Amino acid sequence: MVDIQTAMRRADEISKLGLGVTAPNPIVGAVILSDSGELIGEGFHHREDGGKHAEVVALQAAGAKANGATLVLTLEPCNHHGKTPPCTEAIIKAGIKKVVYSVSDLNPKAAGGANRLREAGIEVESGLLEEEVSFTNRAWLTKIKSDRPYTTLKVATTLDGKVAASDGTSKWITNEGARKSVHELRSECDAIVTGTGTVIADDPAMTVRGVERRNFEFRPARVVMGKRAIPAGSKILDESATTIHLESHSLSQLLELAEEKGWNRILVEAGPKLTSAFLKAELFDELFLYQAPTLLGGRFDFVGDFEVRNLSERVDLNLHSTKIIGDYEKNLLLHLLAVSK
Repeated sequence: MVDIQTAMRRADEISKLGLGVTAPNPIVGAVILSDSGELIGEGFHHREDGGKHAEVVALQAAGAKANGATLVLTLEPCNHHGKTPPCTEAIIKAGIKKVVYSVSDLNPKAAGGANRLREAGIEVESGLLEEEVSFTNRAWLTKIKSDRPYTTLKVATTLDGKVAASDGTSKWITNEGARKSVHELRSECDAIVTGTGTVIADDPAMTVRGVERRNFEFRPARVVMGKRAIPAGSKILDESATTIHLESHSLSQLLELAEEKGWNRILVEAGPKLTSAFLKAELFDELFLYQAPTLLGGRFDFVGDFEVRNLSERVDLNLHSTKIIGDYEKNLLLHLLAVSK
């Protein structure tokens, strides 16, 4: 027996399997319960299998058992014909008796699914675990509300906030576990943004390695910002992912590119100058701070001067979570959220 709340948590969990492979669409998870509370089908949205929506995948898994069953899903079913037919029609045709969803669809093109289902005589409930599920799908929801991609800053520092030693060397400040965590973070994003200074100094590949989630291939685009040329032979120019060079420091130009590409979430892995530009512009939603219990001193701070003159102008963040990474050589991961203005 599975109760509705447990089913919603299951739908929320499997929706995460689509992170990094659904843009410009949201991540969605769906679970179907029989009258007796048996889980008879589930699915999540991704780009494989023709981009079928989570509801359709779950209905196909349940087959004829879907007739008279309850559909539990993280996002209101869509009611428009895009690349796929409306999910509302598939739900009605399958004979679903009741639909419980968590978050209303804020996209005006797809909204109205709940009303369509009620018109067809289906019982509909909404709002279950809304705060929890909204956080899971925060990237797409932010894009719909704010007309910009959800922006994550990633920084790896020492205890005193340094990103390199006095001689400029920076590999490796954090441990292997922290670096593995960064690849997981990259796999959840649609693009990785860095600066020409970082490319020239460190020659990073900026790719996803060692991450498997239902055998998906994660190839977030790589965006290099800056007026200097990218040296020939740089790893970031290889064929493992698309690379776009924005020959400017304009964050507005980056946002225009993100809108054109339909990206839900971008990850900024850059030096102090570019990181500080995002902070100064208040153009970020969260910060993943990987911190090693090491002191380096020197001048290479992870942020530069973004013109905070007094305490009233400081940039505040909310601590969402902390995590210890590693066994013997421990690192600390702080997940911080931007304070809403």
